Amino acid sequence: MSPQTLQLLIPLVIIIPIILLRARRLSRKQPLKLGRLLIRPVLLLAVCVLYFAVPQPGVPPHHFVPVDGLVLGLAILLGAVGGWYMGRTMAIDVHPEDGTLMVQASPVGLLVILGLVAARLVVRAGATMEAEAWHLDVALIFDGLILFTAALFAVRSLEMYLRAKRVMVESGR
Repeated sequence: MSPQTLQLLIPLVIIIPIILLRARRLSRKQPLKLGRLLIRPVLLLAVCVLYFAVPQPGVPPHHFVPVDGLVLGLAILLGAVGGWYMGRTMAIDVHPEDGTLMVQASPVGLLVILGLVAARLVVRAGATMEAEAWHLDVALIFDGLILFTAALFAVRSLEMYLRAKRVMVESGR
């Protein structure tokens, strides 16, 4: 097998079982901890800030031009919109017996994750093979994907947090 084929197959062999296990958990409601809901986006955003702020060893610094800022801003905007929609697909309610918040993931969220993984694999393979011919900035593409993913998960958690607070108030707890 060629290295390009292995580069596509190895992530799939790792990711597919994880996604199948995750899909099994979608059918069950699980407790939702409001405090933990905000920890993940804060950590994710901190990692993003470190990624862009700290120089990486062996990698020359990337000098952004104004158009790059527009591309990165668009990535953040699309991630935020996707995250808000993904958060809206999660069913949040109050357990009738003990009053705890319960959440049930939607298959739509899993499809979004599958789409992101597929898009990343395709972009990575295409960008590295055709970057010079298409005059693509591979670093900008990956930076955009990082910002898109961070915005997606941060806004998803924010939307779920706001809706969970509203559900608690409406239930009188």
